Amino acid sequence: FQVFEERFAAQLTQRTTVILLGDARNNYHASGSEALASVRQQVKHVYWLNPEPRAYWDTGDSVMAAYEPYCDGVFECRNLRQLEAFIEELI
Repeated sequence: FQVFEERFAAQLTQRTTVILLGDARNNYHASGSEALASVRQQVKHVYWLNPEPRAYWDTGDSVMAAYEPYCDGVFECRNLRQLEAFIEELI
């Protein structure tokens, strides 16, 4: 998130929607949630699509709970049905 913020912060506006796709695993490093919080302040929406089953979130090195407060929505997205449900939520 820090690299994303450094590279793209100048291009983010209140009309921007950020969609993240990832498992929220940090390999036992710092979460970088401060950078996501900063990005969230600059954009209209942040959505997180997590390909892992929800039951695995916040297990092991998953830090989904650290990111969730800075998202307008977090969604399990492992297949087309779940992706379609996410899109339906947006419209």
